[in-house]
Amino acid sequence: MTYGWDEQGHDGNAGSDERDDEDESPEARRRTFIAVHAMHPFEALAEPARRRIVDVLASGEHTAGQLAEVVGGEFRISRTAVSKHLRLLRDAGFVDVRSEYQWRWYRLTSKGLDVLELLVAELREKWDQRIGWDAELKQKRDPLASFRSTVARKGPGRPIARGHRGRQSAAPIASDPDDVR
Repeated sequence: MTYGWDEQGHDGNAGSDERDDEDESPEARRRTFIAVHAMHPFEALAEPARRRIVDVLASGEHTAGQLAEVVGGEFRISRTAVSKHLRLLRDAGFVDVRSEYQWRWYRLTSKGLDVLELLVAELREKWDQRIGWDAELKQKRDPLASFRSTVARKGPGRPIARGHRGRQSAAPIASDPDDVR
């Protein structure tokens, strides 16, 4: 009997409830991921202890006891608290768990990290289109105001156009006060 994940990163019963979303757009995958899981990825990583757990799991698979020893020692939290953080990360889609005899092995999931990368890419896109003072360029940024007119409004080569605004081309016709329509 073999324990662990196969070469594609699936455990023995993971295929039963997972869909193949390779054909979905990144935006659709992000929306689906956030709708299915208990919390937003940024919310899941807001706690320093959970970020440290993800950092440790980035090096590979670890048991709950190993994680509790490292993270519990650094943050002075109990094994139960580390276990709760692991459950939260699992519910958020960042961590997978498998059992082998009496041990529970945890590892990061690629889907959780992919959604996190998509969210950061969306933030980067919004950042690139931002409006307001840009401290790096030391100038005001307004992508909507970057439109340049092809013909200058003022300056040499332009005819003087005074008084055209509001000027009527024909004499006004007085209305008859007795003629009510």
